[in-house]
Amino acid sequence: MQNEPCGRFCESYSNRPRERWCIIQADPGMTLGRRILVRQQGVDLDSFATVTEFGVALAGFSALAAALTQKPGVLASLDRFRTINLLVWALTPAFVSTFPMVGEAFGAAGASLWRGTSLSLAAILVLVVVVSLQLVRFLSQAERAALSRIMSVLFYVGHPFLIVVNLINASGIVWSPGPGPVLASLIWLLFMGAIQLVRIVVAGPVEPAA
Repeated sequence: MQNEPCGRFCESYSNRPRERWCIIQADPGMTLGRRILVRQQGVDLDSFATVTEFGVALAGFSALAAALTQKPGVLASLDRFRTINLLVWALTPAFVSTFPMVGEAFGAAGASLWRGTSLSLAAILVLVVVVSLQLVRFLSQAERAALSRIMSVLFYVGHPFLIVVNLINASGIVWSPGPGPVLASLIWLLFMGAIQLVRIVVAGPVEPAA
C-alpha cells in the first residue's frame, strides 16, 4: 500500500493491471471507517489488442475474398480498388492499435500517450484519403459510376471528421487527450472494412475493361 502526499492510499485489488482502489483520507486524524474508498481505473489496453486481432483477421479475409471472387489470372481495376481499400481499412486499425501498447512500454502515459497516438492516427488518415483519391483516378468512367454512393459518402465524410476529432483530441483544447477518439476511429475503420468485404463477396468478380 502506497502513502501518497495528498493522503491517498492506493492498492491493487484486481487482476487488471491498470485498476486500483484508493482510500482518500481528507484528515489524517480520521478513522479508517470514515475514509472514502474510490475506484480508479486507467485505460484497458486489452481493447486495443482486440482491435489489432480484428484488423489482422479482416485483412486475411480480404485476401481470401479476392482469391475466391476473381477470375483466374485477372483482377479488374474495380476489384483491385475495392481490395486495396479493404486492406487499408483493415491494416490501419491493426497497426495504429499497437501504438498505445508500444508507447506505454517506453514509459509514455496519460495525455502525452494519447496526444501522440491521435496525431499519428490523424496523419495516417490523411494519407489514406490521399491514396484513395489517387486510386480513383485510375478507374474508368464506367467503373467510377459502379462505386457505391453510400460508401463514398461514409468515406469522404467520415474520414475528414475523424481527422478533425483526433486533431482536437491531440490539442487538448476542447477536452483532455484521451483514448476515446482513437478507439472510436479504429472501430469506424473496421466497420468500413467489414462493409467493403461484404460488397466484394456479394458483388462477385468484375469483367476487366478491354
